[in-house]
Amino acid sequence: MFNFGKKQDDDPKKALEKADNALNKGLMGALTKGFMGQDFVDKMNNALTLGQAAMDGTQQAQWVAQNGIAADAEVIGVQDTGATINNNPVVMMQLKVTTSVGTQFDTAGQTMVSRIAVPRAGDKIKIKYNPADPTQITVL
Repeated sequence: MFNFGKKQDDDPKKALEKADNALNKGLMGALTKGFMGQDFVDKMNNALTLGQAAMDGTQQAQWVAQNGIAADAEVIGVQDTGATINNNPVVMMQLKVTTSVGTQFDTAGQTMVSRIAVPRAGDKIKIKYNPADPTQITVL
């Protein structure tokens, strides 16, 4: 009942799935809604959604860092999204990208950047991007 003596699961996706099931299904879901109220359940579901979105974003960034195409970019603009990951800001950047073959294109995408090295307009940076979706970028 209280998971005493049980091995904890290391997979965060499974943990979110278990939390969703406990919150929204079966006897525990009914008891939670009954005792804590629908407002509490709604807030917890929002938190679970944010957790899932953060994991999806991290997975996407890892894929781009491993499989993306390297390019040089000039920062046209940077806007803080208000989100942070491990105390580092997530920003929306507008970029003028120059590929290794010399072609250029403009793109905008969200990425996490170091709090101590936030790019500014006019900076030249190295990035990787997903050729299927150039809004998926990661700063190198």
